Amino acid sequence: MKSYHHGNLKQELIDCACKLCERDGYTKLSIRTLAKESGVSQTAPYRHFETKEALYASVATDGFKKLHRACYIDINKKVTKKHLVEKGCKYIEFGLNNANTYDLMFGTAVGDFSNYPELLESANSTYENMKSAFSKLANEDDEAIAFKCITLWSMIHGLVGILRKVQLVGDNYEEDIGPISTASLIANNLEVHLDKVVSGIVEN
Repeated sequence: MKSYHHGNLKQELIDCACKLCERDGYTKLSIRTLAKESGVSQTAPYRHFETKEALYASVATDGFKKLHRACYIDINKKVTKKHLVEKGCKYIEFGLNNANTYDLMFGTAVGDFSNYPELLESANSTYENMKSAFSKLANEDDEAIAFKCITLWSMIHGLVGILRKVQLVGDNYEEDIGPISTASLIANNLEVHLDKVVSGIVEN
């Protein structure tokens, strides 16, 4: 057990909660388990997280910030299709490497994000950055850009779920039967696949 009695206790508790979430899954994360793991009193975390949902919101916020950093495109510089492909790969990499946190971020354990302004802002930041990058590539109105952006986001988000299943299945699947065979090909050629996806969305 590690003792957390110095510095910024709230941030240290969030860091610990993030580790617990990724190690055990968010359903096993509670204020009680956080206190025990952090080596603080049972009441100490409640000064920073009034409810379990508030704790979940802090972990999800941290996850969205990390996702944003991984996928950020500097729109003040020339934006190319390659940037979207590379950042799409980074998005999928984050989803695969942080599966339990990703489930919390995009699940329903935290209800209305607007109840947690920092979470809402961090959740929106990656999408807004992607949309701004799209606007540099496609000379279209805001509505068309938004639809193209959410289409790409949906496809990338869907690939995270499918490729997680590929990781679980490994080589134990029948070729040419079901989606896993094709998904395995995509997993081994992810950048090529995303290049085709981005090209199709941008050009249509």
